[in-house]
Amino acid sequence: MANLKEIRSRIGAVKNTRKITQAMSRIASARLAKAQSAMERAREYGDRMRDVVQAAVGEVDDVAAAHPLMTVRPEVTAEAVVLVTSDRGLCGGFNTNASRKAVRLLEDGAREGRKVVAICVGKKGAAFLKHRDFKPVLAIDAPTPETVVSTSREVMHKVANMFLGEDEIAVDRVHLVFNKFKNVITQEVVDEGLLPVDPGTAEGEAGAAVRKYEPDVAAVLDHLVPVSVETQLQQAFFNSAAAELAARRQAMDSATDNAGELIDELTLLYNRERQAAITKELMEIVGGAEALKG
Repeated sequence: MANLKEIRSRIGAVKNTRKITQAMSRIASARLAKAQSAMERAREYGDRMRDVVQAAVGEVDDVAAAHPLMTVRPEVTAEAVVLVTSDRGLCGGFNTNASRKAVRLLEDGAREGRKVVAICVGKKGAAFLKHRDFKPVLAIDAPTPETVVSTSREVMHKVANMFLGEDEIAVDRVHLVFNKFKNVITQEVVDEGLLPVDPGTAEGEAGAAVRKYEPDVAAVLDHLVPVSVETQLQQAFFNSAAAELAARRQAMDSATDNAGELIDELTLLYNRERQAAITKELMEIVGGAEALKG
């Protein structure tokens, strides 16, 4: 009977776990729609910002001299990796996949003789890198919807100062690694170039109006280029937030299904043990009765 009691206890524990995973899945689903909406708005803003910067760069003769953050260094001797993860787990391979991508970039850079440093946005990524002897030069908690702007500005100032040589750590290139939201099933780990800023190529439009810049193009670019870096970071943060919720919902749904299967297996085992115990008791009764007859 002790064995039956243990099985009943395990069934109760798994049922409680299933309730938790079901609740977490519902919460993630409820928050996902809002996160997707914020991500879409950030993407529209980012696309428009990119178009404006491209148009302004098209007005200058020397693109390389348009802004210091656009300067492509002929030789890269040091580089930084900005890793975006979450502060919490229970979301499948969401954090691990992005962290492994960042570690590969850091290891490849070190192997090729470059100085490498990491900046982590999210506790999980910072912990992953520390365990692999890559201590971040800056570690920030994953931003909430209310702190996305301030966090992106803080990271932008840090990487810009590093790129311009105004920080104690100087770099020639900055990578941005994060989970890009594709759909509710798929999240893709991407490695984007953050610095130097790639102005792209402005696409001319037939009959487009002549643009005027006040006070001049240089002043406009001086303001817009750092803002475009902030915008790229904000897009990464919103993508990461939506991807985290999608991954958590998927992981909790899978955990709920696994808990259901385990409950079925334990229930079957419980019934077998119970039947065996009853059969044993009946055999003892019959054996005792036969002994009395003899």
